[in-house]
Amino acid sequence: MVSRSFGRPITTRTEMREAVATYTTRAAEKLRRHHVAARIVTVFLTTHRFTDAPQYTKSATMPLPVATQDTAELIRYALQGIEQLFRHGSRYKKAGVILTELVPAPQIQTHLFDRRDRERSRRRMAAIDAINTRWGRGTIGSAAVGLQPRWRMRCVRRSPRYTTRWDELVVARCDPEEMRGMKSGDACEQRSYRWSR
Repeated sequence: MVSRSFGRPITTRTEMREAVATYTTRAAEKLRRHHVAARIVTVFLTTHRFTDAPQYTKSATMPLPVATQDTAELIRYALQGIEQLFRHGSRYKKAGVILTELVPAPQIQTHLFDRRDRERSRRRMAAIDAINTRWGRGTIGSAAVGLQPRWRMRCVRRSPRYTTRWDELVVARCDPEEMRGMKSGDACEQRSYRWSR
């Protein structure tokens, strides 16, 4: 499951499609990381619960003909759900994607009328994952996620993530002038260090 609250309410179908495509992309990455595929895609939308505006919460479930971990295929079904659910005039605060009926990827059961080239899809997803692993998340992906979404969750009050993000790690710096004449262990005791980010 991938679900987030929006940084500001979403009122347009285009922005909602971008948000759900982004969440579906994250969910598909998780499927591939755990070597499983999903047979059912569920999408949900909800308005802000703590306002006086009319409330609206709905979900749609789309069964897939063949279990998959292909991002493009999962996005296509998730967007079908958005078309069923989206109501103009509502101010949506949250959306999410749930992938269920998981099966091990090597044991995907196809059917006689499945025209999709599953091996080609697997190689394409492996290449995209390799590029995003090497160059950073979102380096390459579906156009459905948009370029610069304005609805993203705001993180201005988030605490630094020292244990999980190298770029937010605290660095201790000592002034060489203050270090002169001190023994090697005295620097910290003399408080001659400054913290910076």
